[in-house]
Amino acid sequence: MDRLARRGWLAGFLVAISGVYAEASSPEPSIATERTDPASVVRYGPAYRYPRAGWVVVHVEGAPYERGYQHGRLLAGEIADYIKTLATKRSASAPGDAWRETRTMVNALFLRKYDKEYLEEMKGIADGASAAGATFQGRALDLLDVATLNSDIELEFLDSALEATANGLEGRVFREPAELTPSPAPPEHCSAFAATGEATADGKIVIGHITMFSLTFVRHFNVWLDVKPEKGHRVLMQTSPGGIQSGMDYYLNDAGLIVAETTIKQTKFEASGLALASRIRKALQYSETIDQAVAILKEGNNGMYTNEWLLADTKTNEIAMFELGTQKSKLWRSSKDEWFGGTKGFYWGCNNAKDLDVRLETIPSVEARPENVVWHPSDRDRAWLRLYEMHKGKIGTGFGFEAFTTAPLAAFPSCDAKFTTTEMAKELKTWALFGPPLGKTWEPSEWERKRFAEVQPLHPNDWTVLSAEAPAETASEGAKALMVDAPSAKAKEEANDDPHVPHPATWHGTILAKREADTWLAAAFADYERIVGFEKSLKAKAKAAKRVLNKREKEEIEVDLFGPYSRYRAALVRRGKEDPLAATQMELTHDEWYQSAASKGVLLLVALREKLGDDKFLAFMDAFGRNHAGKAASTEEFVAAAEAIPGSDLKGFFRSWLEQKGLPDERETGFWSVDSYDAELARSVIVYGTSKESDSQQEAGHRLQRLIERKWSNITVPVMSDVEYEKGSKGSRHLLIVGRPDTNSVARRMASAIALKFGTASFVLQGETYANPLTAVIAAGANPVDSRCEVVFFSGLSAEATRRCVEAVGERDGEPSQVLLMPAGGKARRMVVEGPKRRDAKAASLR
Repeated sequence: MDRLARRGWLAGFLVAISGVYAEASSPEPSIATERTDPASVVRYGPAYRYPRAGWVVVHVEGAPYERGYQHGRLLAGEIADYIKTLATKRSASAPGDAWRETRTMVNALFLRKYDKEYLEEMKGIADGASAAGATFQGRALDLLDVATLNSDIELEFLDSALEATANGLEGRVFREPAELTPSPAPPEHCSAFAATGEATADGKIVIGHITMFSLTFVRHFNVWLDVKPEKGHRVLMQTSPGGIQSGMDYYLNDAGLIVAETTIKQTKFEASGLALASRIRKALQYSETIDQAVAILKEGNNGMYTNEWLLADTKTNEIAMFELGTQKSKLWRSSKDEWFGGTKGFYWGCNNAKDLDVRLETIPSVEARPENVVWHPSDRDRAWLRLYEMHKGKIGTGFGFEAFTTAPLAAFPSCDAKFTTTEMAKELKTWALFGPPLGKTWEPSEWERKRFAEVQPLHPNDWTVLSAEAPAETASEGAKALMVDAPSAKAKEEANDDPHVPHPATWHGTILAKREADTWLAAAFADYERIVGFEKSLKAKAKAAKRVLNKREKEEIEVDLFGPYSRYRAALVRRGKEDPLAATQMELTHDEWYQSAASKGVLLLVALREKLGDDKFLAFMDAFGRNHAGKAASTEEFVAAAEAIPGSDLKGFFRSWLEQKGLPDERETGFWSVDSYDAELARSVIVYGTSKESDSQQEAGHRLQRLIERKWSNITVPVMSDVEYEKGSKGSRHLLIVGRPDTNSVARRMASAIALKFGTASFVLQGETYANPLTAVIAAGANPVDSRCEVVFFSGLSAEATRRCVEAVGERDGEPSQVLLMPAGGKARRMVVEGPKRRDAKAASLR
């Protein structure tokens, strides 16, 4: 069938299955045949399993123990393999010891927090798998093994939950300040949407979910489990071998309920609460309405694996969005015309808690070190809003295909996609895809290959329709043990190389914004505390060693101070305008308003510190934070408190910072960082050199393209040679130049844009010459052809070094910097190189 004929057939097919959606902009999904090969069906009593486009469809039924036993018999090999993977995740060198410790933790915290029905089902799974030959390190599986599989997701969030749980010492001051290791950023796990009413073409429901996960574990989550229990409703879900609940949190039941979730930042832990795995399974098995499901999820809540649940009821075509913290929660319902952001008929979720009370449960106390709890739209929030605006009133089946093949909703680590409609869900059917939604094989990284012997590439599959329909009867034998018993991993655990320096709090109190115009205060009050705390820790370290700050430490402080300046200036360039801080307004469709306000707020506090001096400034910040901890504070209150400081001379200071545009004390300095282009990948182009080392640089250019996709966005930046770029239409582009001036003609022409001076195989940076062939540098500056954009050089002093600096894109993290220097044999260094007119004075911290 040729492409034109296929397009016509597909458009007709989509109309036929949905009856509501056939826009010309719809993508062309690759759709698998729905016929099941009878030879692929394996049965055990009334239960069965068969493959479907990368999925393993499993049906079990009956009393708890019996259906569990069927599950274990049919998935014995996969269950053993999954246990091995989880044990290796915790310790590649001693998986048995790690699994033993994990079992103990689950036994202590979660096992007795499951309903008896689900304990019986898990016991059946263990016995069935063992009967089919499944073992772990030579022993048969037991109840605790299966409970640990089902509790793993809650264990993953336990550290974060405990960090959010008060210990009673928050806000106290002791003689020796406690060290604090910064918490890692919460993982990005999934995106979901639910639409109905005015948003959809037929007024009925469309709901879907896409997952982002680790390649090491994702291959286990291809089970489509159909549970037909003796009591309660039939439940279908995406899960892993041995799962009694989804883990990926996508469910349908035969009462017309559909449930999906997106993880949000972890809230406090309630040790007496019931396991989430038990509550969500119970909610689907015994609920007929949204109210009943919400009540079950809330009752006995332990707070673990904090989620924003999207729920839909096909009987009424009602949808709801339910953020569940620990004690706090928020429910939005279509029946009550409650819409976050005014998106009538549409809810979306992407790991970004929308309710302030729930966000406040993610910190142990508002009396402690300040935390930034300001909500602002992420790139995926903005993507959902764009899609909603494009398709509201027309959303149907095609919307699911489009949403889940749109970056960054389909981000690099996206590993599946599922969506359904009212009509499909009534028949217990869903569209589903397992594998990368954009059709590109996900290859393991070198780190993953070294650490996990079992890790495998994740290959794309076709879209298919999963259902509760039984395959045709066959004469196949009973279930066989599908053992996968690969050798255990021998890779050594990587050394813990934490680049963060623990530092005590320099002031306390989490401040809330009273109005949108106070966003700068709520955000910068917390953000600048981290900068000052880091600086203080370096100074304390130097003082203890009876020395002054060394060059490397000064560079680190300069990078910290450069970060907000770079983000502020870049945000203004992208937005094309600036509002004074006093006129800040939230805009859901972009994030530059927030980056501008938050970053300029930090710069305001830097300047205020210079005006007041260290002692007065720190005392003032701590006093203001403690007095307003957990409260909404206004800019006027902050200004009044600062101006009341004895001996302060702040006449006109706040007026110039708050009411005027720009920075009052700005000098000409470069602001582009080596990562600024990340915010506008669609406006970027990679240009590799052909003058010398052309083969290796072409490969490095395409490797850079793939690493940018993998880093997060899944946006493909075009790659071209320097010759192609010089001949083609330039446009307004960020240029990512692979190669040094000696090897790349575009680099030669743009060399003056960066603060390095290149020779043919060397460069001079801040008066120092680098000439080792294994040395490389990434450096940023303003595009001399178009100051709206930047140029970033990825330049090694040899082909090998150029490849090395390109690889750093997938590894580097931290504050923005103008230069990332990678000297041969040494650690990478982030650096700031000031422009032609140096600032009249250094920041107070460097005096």
